[in-house]
Amino acid sequence: MLVSKPSTALFWVLAASLAAPVTAQTTAPTATSPAVPALSWQGAGSDLPSDPAWRTGILPNGLRYAVRQAKRPPGSISVRVRIDAGALMENDEQQGWTHLLEHMVFRGTKDFADGEGVKIWQRLGASFGTDTNAFTSLTSTTYVLDLPRSDAASYAQAMKVLAQMMGSATISPAALETERKVVLAERALRLPPIAQKVQAVTNPIMLAGTKAAVRNIIGTDATLSAADADRLRAYYKAWYRPSHAQVIVVGDADPAMLEAEIRRSFGAWHAVGAAPHKPDFGAPTAPPRDAAAVVDPQIAMSVNLAYITRHDERPWTIARQQRQYENWIALAVLNQRLSSEAQKGGALVGAGMTIGASRHIQDQVNLSLRFKPGQWKAALNQATGVLNGALAGPPSQDEIDMQALRIATTLDQQVAGRPTATSPGLANGYVNDIDQGDVSAPETFYRDLFAAQRKTFTPAMVQATVRRLLAPDPRLILYSTTPVEGGDAALTTALAEARKAIAIRERPVRAVSWDELKLPGAPATVAATRRIDDLGVERVTLSNGVEIAMKRTDFEKDRIRVSVSIGHGLIGETPGDPGLAWTSAQLMRSGVGPFNANELTRVLAGRNISFIAGMINDALKVDGSSDRQNVADLLKVMTAGVTQMQYRANGIAQFRDEIMANYQSVYSQPGSVLQVFGNPYLFGGDMRFRGYPPRTEIEGLTLSAFRDYWEPRLSAGPIRMVVVGDFDRDQIVDAIAKSFGTLAPRIDKGVTAAQRGVRPTPPAASPVTLYHRGDAGQALVARVWPVQGVRADVPATRAMDVAATIIRTRLTEEFREKQGGSYAPFATTYSPVDLPNYGRLMVGAQLATNRIDDFERVLSATLADLATNGPKPDEFARAKTTMLGGFTRARTENGYWLSALGFDLDDAFEVDLIRQGVATREAVTADQVRAVLARFAGPAQPGFEIRVLPEASTLPSTPVRTTQSD
Repeated sequence: MLVSKPSTALFWVLAASLAAPVTAQTTAPTATSPAVPALSWQGAGSDLPSDPAWRTGILPNGLRYAVRQAKRPPGSISVRVRIDAGALMENDEQQGWTHLLEHMVFRGTKDFADGEGVKIWQRLGASFGTDTNAFTSLTSTTYVLDLPRSDAASYAQAMKVLAQMMGSATISPAALETERKVVLAERALRLPPIAQKVQAVTNPIMLAGTKAAVRNIIGTDATLSAADADRLRAYYKAWYRPSHAQVIVVGDADPAMLEAEIRRSFGAWHAVGAAPHKPDFGAPTAPPRDAAAVVDPQIAMSVNLAYITRHDERPWTIARQQRQYENWIALAVLNQRLSSEAQKGGALVGAGMTIGASRHIQDQVNLSLRFKPGQWKAALNQATGVLNGALAGPPSQDEIDMQALRIATTLDQQVAGRPTATSPGLANGYVNDIDQGDVSAPETFYRDLFAAQRKTFTPAMVQATVRRLLAPDPRLILYSTTPVEGGDAALTTALAEARKAIAIRERPVRAVSWDELKLPGAPATVAATRRIDDLGVERVTLSNGVEIAMKRTDFEKDRIRVSVSIGHGLIGETPGDPGLAWTSAQLMRSGVGPFNANELTRVLAGRNISFIAGMINDALKVDGSSDRQNVADLLKVMTAGVTQMQYRANGIAQFRDEIMANYQSVYSQPGSVLQVFGNPYLFGGDMRFRGYPPRTEIEGLTLSAFRDYWEPRLSAGPIRMVVVGDFDRDQIVDAIAKSFGTLAPRIDKGVTAAQRGVRPTPPAASPVTLYHRGDAGQALVARVWPVQGVRADVPATRAMDVAATIIRTRLTEEFREKQGGSYAPFATTYSPVDLPNYGRLMVGAQLATNRIDDFERVLSATLADLATNGPKPDEFARAKTTMLGGFTRARTENGYWLSALGFDLDDAFEVDLIRQGVATREAVTADQVRAVLARFAGPAQPGFEIRVLPEASTLPSTPVRTTQSD
């Protein structure tokens, strides 16, 4: 049960690139049309129209609900139960109780014993933590169930459990004592010392005057200890009442059935006692000081500048939506200017602005910037110089039109994609709208309103909007690894000086034309076509050797996804050579063809095009997405990215500085240390598979080294393409022939057995010990067992997948739920098809250092029992059902097919892996699970262990130092 939103403020974020989808809460009808009456309780007091696809109502007990039909994923239903209870509803002595209560309602109800509800959902195919979860925020608690079945009986059974969790949770003293330990373990995971330090410094400044400033969602040791069963039960009865609840259901079923079950399951729920008084949420006031520093050796270095205003608690209206569109345009112009300034190579490494509105808290415009070490003041002056430039003079109409075109494109995409929107996405969106006091209006409504309003986006209007947004006195937080000379007083002076920084005027970007982008070669022709009929796949080979695998789907309306694989990736590198694969995130960021980064942004405005590059095990990948109208242009720019990528010294410096600004933060948590520095040990010491290199290597990265590494890898090796989605076959083949088909034929040198011969070979000494610099009482333990690769034994691989699910469930039940020893034990398997000798089982947990031995005992006992006796029938059935449910749903998503068709389709074994994916999982037996654990993870196979300990630890270990260093 995650604390999904920090106690700073629950801001809706407008991404600087405006590439993120625009949710319904942030939009609204045409400026010229008459207001349409709201059709649901959600729109009470608003002139925004409710989406008629939603069927809404209020039960006699006051519970509000909304249901609608959605076909994706097929045969599934998504349920969200939202309660108007969050951390802001707590008094001082109750801090953390709302979140603790969120945990406790899973621990037994009137008719379901402790843990039985989760088991019922698992039997129906819903995986705990993925398909079933809950989230507590400052203002609400939301319960999540994504059920991979849509029949009435399964839905009714699942809803009965949920309804009892809301109305008749038992909250037993014994379960509370254990769950309190779980919450404390979660607190250690999610609120390490560095996060506590951030809250202590930032809340009094950024949230001054609001109740949010003095609330901690996860609570304190004292307040959690004070929550006995009787007091927590009284709190539950006060806040968990039908009038505080909203049930949202979306699924592949008749809405009448969905609605009827809500009435049946929740209709008998009645409130007990008087309703609690509405809390005093406070209101933003001027802070005692306007600037402060968070100083910690592990902090990610940045500056945050905030402009804060009071939130309007009234219902959302068309006029407010129109003002929000004005805000979007203004911030998009500012973000483009900040991006341009950061690319110049000064003290400013990167910057972006966001805007958010938080009910019961405040509204806030944020400027976040990253800087070169020691140059925060100069970077602040650069960024505020950009803002001052926008305050002093209006933007050009050209700047405005480019950003308006990008927003309009995003809104068009949402309209086009609505018919294939997923049930979880729709349910989450509706809950989000409730959180924000918004109305879930039709996507066409928002698009049309913006279209009608576009003519009002003038230079004068945008300048006036910038002045309105930046009118409040700003507040500043510096995040620094070293103390600031002069302390907070020096920061206050620096802020005052920054507000007077010399205005930086935007230099016009040159007029650019798409026609400037040229691909010099002649288009290829089709050399061969083949089909894999049972998979719905067509394969095309072009005359220049480019291989294409295509699968047309209806999963996403008018969405086409493209994946280009070049060469052989990490596997194609020299064994043990780390190389510069870690720099692949910088590929194509400095410009493509004749366009630098700013010009590329400009020329792509209005085109539904996105793409990204990166190195993975078996290829250098360039992945992109578009629609039918723009896919040819996507393929053209991706081709140019491979063959005409710009190499710029400023781009390398910016990339290097961005990593260095955050590098030290890796050490703040055990999990991030394992992720960044543990990989070589999982790959037999092969440094090809490392994470980040040492600090000195990053600092030494040069343009020439970057270019020398990537030019030969981009220009050589086979090109294999996968296209999945709602495309026209002939259009795609023609567009690829005119893009990647223009390249010269490439020679495939292949890879050697030595390059593919990677194994998770145990290190010379175990445990391997890494060190973190966070909470001195926290550690992470991961035990690893080498297992067979999938090519050696597919049934055993599938059995090990089921075994991992059972191990994770047992650890959750035994070590978490009974002992409170860890928040989230994990068990994972990894057997990639491109590494024939590689397979591993990894099991572990983050936990208190004094619980390591306890965890080892539980894990060893669990494995010994499973290897000897096998799984119990019910736990085996639940594990297999949830695995099958997840895999079956994945096959209804384009992302799955984009990955699967990247297999070697000339290899019958790999094609059969795709073809038999469901069958091989269905065929797993309990005895296979027992046998595979006895063979690879029984008492005679100890595997090896990686421990991440606090740096000052005196715990017994056999340290094996890695490249984990500064």
